[in-house]
Amino acid sequence: MSAYRTLGMDSRLSRENALFHRVCDRLVEASGRSDLEDGVCEAVAGVEGVSYAWLGTRRMTDSVEPRATAPLDDNFERALEPTTGGEGGPVGRALADREPAVASVDAVADEERRTAAEARGVERVAAVPLQWSDALYGVLVTHAAREDALSPAFVAVLSEVGALVGAGLAASERRRRLHAGRLVELDLRVTDAGLFPYDATRDLDCRATMLGYTDESAGFTVTFGITGPDATAERVRNATDDTVRVSEPPSGGVVVETTRPAGSVLGALADVGATLADGSVENGTAQLTARLAPGATIPAVVDRLDAVAATVSIASKREIDRADATHEDALDALTDRQRTVLTAAYENGYFEWPRDASGDDLADALDIAPATFHQHLRAAHRNLLDELLTE
Repeated sequence: MSAYRTLGMDSRLSRENALFHRVCDRLVEASGRSDLEDGVCEAVAGVEGVSYAWLGTRRMTDSVEPRATAPLDDNFERALEPTTGGEGGPVGRALADREPAVASVDAVADEERRTAAEARGVERVAAVPLQWSDALYGVLVTHAAREDALSPAFVAVLSEVGALVGAGLAASERRRRLHAGRLVELDLRVTDAGLFPYDATRDLDCRATMLGYTDESAGFTVTFGITGPDATAERVRNATDDTVRVSEPPSGGVVVETTRPAGSVLGALADVGATLADGSVENGTAQLTARLAPGATIPAVVDRLDAVAATVSIASKREIDRADATHEDALDALTDRQRTVLTAAYENGYFEWPRDASGDDLADALDIAPATFHQHLRAAHRNLLDELLTE
């Protein structure tokens, strides 16, 4: 006899524990995003009292695209057209409020989906958001033929499942970006207040170009090159605080090193599986180019950035072949410190003849020992050549 035959107190506890453990198993075993989505729906639909489950992810049009269903039913699946978020039914409420929403089947907004659910004997519908670290990926929807199958305790566990699935989708997008043959590039416009170099570029009428960044244990160290008629080292120092290090390389210009916490724009992009390919700040607005896996949930990226920045908008979106980003792939072979040292050397004329800056000058600007500078530079050369010349 099935352990989930009845819905008594002991059986409820078993159902909830079983659901949680089944989903965890599917997340661990999943070989990719589609496998993850299918496995979660199968785990939910396999619980006694649940008649159907489906999972949808958000798209730029404020709609939900059905990605997985269980059990498979072509007629019912065709009824699951993209569903606009808002106040229309449990799916829209779960998206709008980012909270679980439970309602009778009569509340389903889409007539075709409502009719299909009623034909299956569905009485209640529960929808939970797939959310992780402020990023909303989509919704998980459960149908039940009996009202008591979607008890508050069960829906609470279903909500925890939604958080697990959100984290799983974020991890999946990080992995897919590393191996995808094509990438999505997003040009973003971001503003923030009170942080260098946003206010400084507006006050000094200058431009801050990101030269590189390193991932430290407590956050990020970011290096900027500052250009502009008013951007002298003294003025930049006066426009910053003691946490910002300002230097003047012999080649000219101003180089600034500052820190960012893990909960910054850089950390937010990393959370949702994106990498920062380029960045500059001018007149208080950052222009960033982020790279993601194809099919990534772009609204979730904007969600995560919205949580850490004052304003975020998408200026453009395009797909590129990974081959078009070969230099970025090669740079991925470097450690963060190797990349920062190599970039600083290039930007400051270390490879010119005669040199515009010596290794000692650059080591001093980066606040490292000269021997450490040369060690990182040699390692960067070796890793780049290995990446570019090894077949």
